[in-house]
Amino acid sequence: MKKLLFIGNSHTYFNDMPQMARELAACAGEEAAVTMLTHGGMTLDWHFHQEQTRFNLLYGGYDFCVLQQAAHPFPGYEALAAGVSAIRGLCGENPPRFVLYMTWAEKRFPENQAPMTAAYRRTAEEQSLLLAPAGEVWQSFRQGHPEQELYYTDGEHASPLGSFLAAACIARAIFPGSRPELSRMAEGGLLSGLAARFGAPVLGQILDAAWAD
Repeated sequence: MKKLLFIGNSHTYFNDMPQMARELAACAGEEAAVTMLTHGGMTLDWHFHQEQTRFNLLYGGYDFCVLQQAAHPFPGYEALAAGVSAIRGLCGENPPRFVLYMTWAEKRFPENQAPMTAAYRRTAEEQSLLLAPAGEVWQSFRQGHPEQELYYTDGEHASPLGSFLAAACIARAIFPGSRPELSRMAEGGLLSGLAARFGAPVLGQILDAAWAD
């Protein structure tokens, strides 16, 4: 079983997204346990200064740590890179694999995606991290499927479908060779509710987008 630690803010905890990622892993035959350290509106620098962050990274025995920077407004490359580097410095001799969880631009400001994407990709490359490019996939999926609403009513947070997209991108980053099986999503949990609400074909389209090369 893989242990996953999620560090971020409301773009992580909305709709219990880490649990969706755990259930997606299960639908691909992978066993995972998830823990979440989140606080609304907070940055990675804020998490760096919290004792629970240090304690979990030193003693939690996590296999992967998913990091999400503040999104709206996005503080830029320098803050992202520094926050990631600082949190990585809290680890002991057996650090987890770090995954950068790229968020998405505000619905009314789609032009904000490009600098966010560039910052996340640059940081992942420079620090040799896994990347879950949810923001990129989000933007592409909206263009191809404008009838599907990924945003919550505030135009910033994710709808349940948007959180599913984020969870799929994270599952792809951690378990790249294990695509979830749609037929297993009806077995219970959050995903069964999503499948009943939106239909398996829509969820399949999102998985196609997340697993696209």
